Amino acid sequence: MNGGEIVVPAGSLMRVLVLLLYAPVCLAVFRWSIPRLSLGYRLLAIVMLAAQILILAVGLEDTPRWILKGWLWHLDQEWNIPSTFASTQLAVISGAALTTALLARAYRPYYRLYMGGIGLFFLFLAWDEYFTLHENDLALEAIYIASGIVIAGATLLAAARSPRSARLWHICLLAGMALNVIGAMAVDALPQICKRLGSLQLEGCLRFYNLEESFEFLGVWLILVAVLGRLTELAPKLRRFALLFLLVLPVCWILLLTNDAWRPRLELRFIAQPASIAFETGLHLHGYSLDWDAESVAIWLYPSAWRSIYRELGFSVHLVDQASGESIASRNIHAQPQFHLLLAPVYAHVYRQEIAVAIPPETPVNRAYWITLSVWRDEGAGFVIQKVLESDHQLLSKTQVILGELALPAASAVSFVPLAEFGDGYTLGMVDLPKSARPGTAFTVSFAWRANVAGGEDLVQFLHFGHVDSGEWWVYDQQPLGPRLPTRLWYSGLSESEIWEVPLPAELAPGNYKVLTGLYRMSDKERIPASDVDGRLFADARVPLGNLTIEGA
Repeated sequence: MNGGEIVVPAGSLMRVLVLLLYAPVCLAVFRWSIPRLSLGYRLLAIVMLAAQILILAVGLEDTPRWILKGWLWHLDQEWNIPSTFASTQLAVISGAALTTALLARAYRPYYRLYMGGIGLFFLFLAWDEYFTLHENDLALEAIYIASGIVIAGATLLAAARSPRSARLWHICLLAGMALNVIGAMAVDALPQICKRLGSLQLEGCLRFYNLEESFEFLGVWLILVAVLGRLTELAPKLRRFALLFLLVLPVCWILLLTNDAWRPRLELRFIAQPASIAFETGLHLHGYSLDWDAESVAIWLYPSAWRSIYRELGFSVHLVDQASGESIASRNIHAQPQFHLLLAPVYAHVYRQEIAVAIPPETPVNRAYWITLSVWRDEGAGFVIQKVLESDHQLLSKTQVILGELALPAASAVSFVPLAEFGDGYTLGMVDLPKSARPGTAFTVSFAWRANVAGGEDLVQFLHFGHVDSGEWWVYDQQPLGPRLPTRLWYSGLSESEIWEVPLPAELAPGNYKVLTGLYRMSDKERIPASDVDGRLFADARVPLGNLTIEGA
């Protein structure tokens, strides 16, 4: 009491209103309807009722005891526990109605069509309940109203043509639909009331969306009881099969709804390549997967960010020629925030973002390309590229991360006569060395290579020039096919040639030089054993190419 006025907490008053709604309806249903269900369906109905009562009890709590409760159990938010349960309850109705239509083969065709229509209608409602399709399409509301009128009319007609014992289920279904209509159209329109309600002084505000959700929860449960009742009567011989299906259905439906919540984390753990890359605005890339063929590159990203930020971001993927640094193909795409169970409004989800980049048909083959990723933010007036703050991957620039690399294979092979075998996988073709050259100039020589195994490590090819008279050596090294195709990207079946431009130092002494070549690993500088076509090893893993005369000035 406060100065003669009764002070009532708004939360307590709302709980009383919900109790006044549930108590008479549940008593009536448990008195006349529940006992007529088979045992399995009875337990299913009771469990669904208990679940919604638990959700309402937690959701109507005045002061959340932990920080995430206010979001997870909020009755007027999307993609949380109440919305997931509401969608699941509608899906169970759909499953029960469709099962009735499928199994009640001995019953009248029009009635099976009627139950099938109910099943499809509630299946769409279940999907819409979670993904809120109607909020983006106002025409859906008109469709729902029209569909509800059709179902109500069909239910009245079915009740008139059904035995008296079955009319209870039609009444239950109509009552459930009426509660949904009252909640959605009448209770939802009530304004929020604060401070006073008649002669009562309120502590806090009376928020009628809680009562609206209670009407809808209870109405849907009545419809579920009605459909389970018809399933009990129309398919008594297949109760065990139908019950098993209806018990598994909620689990499958919840997994389907939350697919975008658990699937990215599962793929990230078992399939994706791990990464730790932080961009501006708080986006963090935890992993990715790459796949490609001659026509396209497919990329799956697993980033996380606050949902409010993620919806403003976008991704750019480029294929960059490693030799020239030019982008030969690219794709820009806005981030696609998936709908799934939210732990909190600002919870940083792990998303699954797929990007496909088409490779132009004229793209040169037997060349190395980097697959790079950039992140940008759509600020309305323009797109701002985000800097990379931290990365465990190589950067091409301050805003570009190298996720991988590829080489496009050539369809035709270069023909050549083998000269030497390196290790177990690479064959060098015959080399046509020029007879002479002058110091300070460059001479050209062509090398042809064939790979019988896939690469995996970087190899360097050397040319050793040994003066026949003085014994002095000069060395020139480069990658066998130049920077356009490192050996780590060689593939089984590769057959390609490269023309070298070998610059000679101006101070190179004139005379006759013997020329040898070979390969060594870039990582440890160890040479790769080399042998001739008959399997005889070359000394020092060096293949003789012939002699070169360096002319005097």
